[in-house]
Amino acid sequence: MKYKIISLRLLGTSVTALAAAIMSANASAQNQDSQVMETVVVTAQASNARSDLDRQRDANKLVAVQTSDAIGELPDANVTEALQRMPGVFIARDQGEGRFVGVRGIDPNLNAATINGINLPAPETDSRAVALDVIPSDLLASLEVFKTLTPDMSADSIGGAIEIKSLNALDYDGRRYKFSAENSYSELQEENSPKVAATLTNVFDLSGDRRFGVALALSHQERNFGSENIETDGTWQEFTAEDGTTGIGATEIEQRDYSITRERTGVAANFDLDLSDRSRMYFHNLYSEFSDKEIRQRNSWKLDAGRDEPETISRNSAQWQEAALEKSLKDRLEEQEIISSVFGGEHNFDQVDISYALGYSHAEESEPHRRDTDFALEPVRIGYVEADKTPRMAVGAEDAQRVLDPSSYQLDELVIEDNFTEDKELSLRFDISREIQWAGNPSVIQFGIHERQREKSGDLNATVYKDFAGDYTLADFVRNDIDYGLDSFGPGVSSGSLNYFINSHIDDFEVDETETALSSARDYNMQEDISAFYVMNTIEFDQSQLVFGVRYERTDFTAEGVQVVESEEPVPGAQEIADEVYAAGIRYQRDYDDFFPSVNYKYDYNDNIVLRAAYSESLSRPSFGHLNPSPAKIEYDDDKLEVEAGNPALDPYQSRNLDFSAEYYADHLGMLSLGLFHKRIDNFIVLSDVSSVVDYSQYVGNLSVDEAEVLQPVNGDSARLNGMELAWTRGFENGFLLRANATVTDSEARLGLGPDRERSDKISLPSQADLVANFVMGYERDAFSMRLSAAYRSERLLEVDLENSTADRYEDDHLQLDLSARYRFDNGLQLTFTGVNLTDEPYYAHNSGFNGQYEEYGPTYALGLSYSTF
Repeated sequence: MKYKIISLRLLGTSVTALAAAIMSANASAQNQDSQVMETVVVTAQASNARSDLDRQRDANKLVAVQTSDAIGELPDANVTEALQRMPGVFIARDQGEGRFVGVRGIDPNLNAATINGINLPAPETDSRAVALDVIPSDLLASLEVFKTLTPDMSADSIGGAIEIKSLNALDYDGRRYKFSAENSYSELQEENSPKVAATLTNVFDLSGDRRFGVALALSHQERNFGSENIETDGTWQEFTAEDGTTGIGATEIEQRDYSITRERTGVAANFDLDLSDRSRMYFHNLYSEFSDKEIRQRNSWKLDAGRDEPETISRNSAQWQEAALEKSLKDRLEEQEIISSVFGGEHNFDQVDISYALGYSHAEESEPHRRDTDFALEPVRIGYVEADKTPRMAVGAEDAQRVLDPSSYQLDELVIEDNFTEDKELSLRFDISREIQWAGNPSVIQFGIHERQREKSGDLNATVYKDFAGDYTLADFVRNDIDYGLDSFGPGVSSGSLNYFINSHIDDFEVDETETALSSARDYNMQEDISAFYVMNTIEFDQSQLVFGVRYERTDFTAEGVQVVESEEPVPGAQEIADEVYAAGIRYQRDYDDFFPSVNYKYDYNDNIVLRAAYSESLSRPSFGHLNPSPAKIEYDDDKLEVEAGNPALDPYQSRNLDFSAEYYADHLGMLSLGLFHKRIDNFIVLSDVSSVVDYSQYVGNLSVDEAEVLQPVNGDSARLNGMELAWTRGFENGFLLRANATVTDSEARLGLGPDRERSDKISLPSQADLVANFVMGYERDAFSMRLSAAYRSERLLEVDLENSTADRYEDDHLQLDLSARYRFDNGLQLTFTGVNLTDEPYYAHNSGFNGQYEEYGPTYALGLSYSTF
């Protein structure tokens, strides 16, 4: 059978690992004349670097610091992207933008994030990790990433603890202000994106020694961009074709084109009152609004729609008869809102210090009137003629005209969703410390109680239509200008024409009651109360400091949801909500507690060398998506079952952590550090295909199942993680500033499958990257400065198939280059240029080298102008 090739072009970008041979360079730079370094430190970049290093050196725990001035030197639009420059930090991206933060290569869900001392809620439906991209970098005073814990910190952190501090007017004298405007350009979408920001601080002198500070900041950005994608629904597996040939193939491949508009508005209003030099009170507030308008065009090549096996198959190609090709449009607006307020105070008496904070945070996400519309063409002979990263799709010669004719695609399904998620938390902390003598050494004993009450809920609704009171085709809503560079896309769907049609005729559509019931029975409510008490002692010796103590935490967790079953027979204890669809409320409750000891020791060997050692125990609670008792997806068709479900019975991660580090600080500007760490993690969580061990009747009752994919998080047995961190900073005579860091890890986890399984019981720790590295080269001379930065993350494991390791899913390594340049005028004006993702680095996930998801974003360039008196 001849094929007409729809696609002849493949796009790809080679990935080059980042190498950092910094030891010899540092040794050479150390021998330079000290007077040369005196010149370097007065420049802005060097001054910012020195400030960060001083705070890091003085800390009583292992920490990386980045101040707002240093953040401003880099091309980072939000908190997430600013954090990626710090040692051991990487980011997980969505549509090319950094959203979630991982520390030491560890899953972002295993970190804790606080702003102004209180925990941030997560507006996303399934996440505990906070998408920090909703916080513009213009609102920041500093970022701190703690890699060891002390008893006064939450134990809910295995990777690291991230503290975000917003502006404080009392850090400045008098009135200060800054205004900025910027426009960025997406090369892939050929779209412009404006951004404006303003910051104002003022200090008022009151009677006595009292001072009142007000800091206000506002930032707004509208970003227009997009991406091009090809991905596989399911995994690549071995097939024996009808003609007897064998090979690895996939049953559904999707081509996607995204057009996205994201708007971010951030407001900070901070009020600080110095009652005296020993007493202060504060009221800090943050408001963040985020919207994401997404138009997604999709081709779904459903190869096994009519037959279970291909007509013929080879290593790189396959051909299927009686297949289906669907054209789909997703029209979705996602709106998020975060409000965070904290009131607190710090009061120093003769020998006793008291601090307290009452915080409230609220986050919500709404998805109003989301519309997913499918048009279907079947049967058709289709396949692919190349696999690997970007499969090239192909059509049988006899069907080539039908595939390109929009009237061949019948309106098949419309799904309208209205979803709302809410996450709110009330927190209270009270700490008291007293100076005492410990064996003749000055010491501080500290006690504290912390209380957190959190509630996360979801109201998820979907209406499915499959009868439209007429024979409508894609020709009635066609769009012929889809710009898709990975392949030929063919006709698309006009969102304007389709929305007008839906709004005008929706009363004539017929609801599919069964699918509507299955898609809507996903509501949930989860409550988590955490009570903590700690005692901590800090002892100062001549050249060292010891911080030790223990923290106690108790967690009370309750989850309520819906168990929905499609069955031909009644399900005991369940109510029939549609024809052959039954639902019952389900409730899980559990509580657990533990003690978490920790020790941090710091030794100032001399004026330049600091040695550190630390031991701590910690935990990470499962994400809310993993704990959700309501299945996120149940699809049953032609004896094929697809399920995505949570697991409220999951145990939390538990970790024992050991750290050693040596830090060298040069007399002027320079630092070299080496750190070693070990983690022993029990009850790690992995997303798995559990179809080989799960009972299908809990989803489809007595219906027969010939093929199934059931994705569910499960606890593994235990894992170990060993790692090394290197960090280096150096200034040079000619105006250059170099910063480099790398975190190298090696992990091994045991699934606890037992001796009868064919696959290996050993895997790497899920979502763990073996190498995370950053490199920044800065140059400054007079009014001009420039920074070139590179961020690298190695491959990491995403999903595990409990039966077959070749079906495990991995995210490929990622290397991104960014550039920023600025020119400062004498009158306070500053002109900036930034370039992000200069090499057009794609996102790529795979199993055994075959496509899982390939997505390109293109580079983005920005030009900005600002005026500042800071």
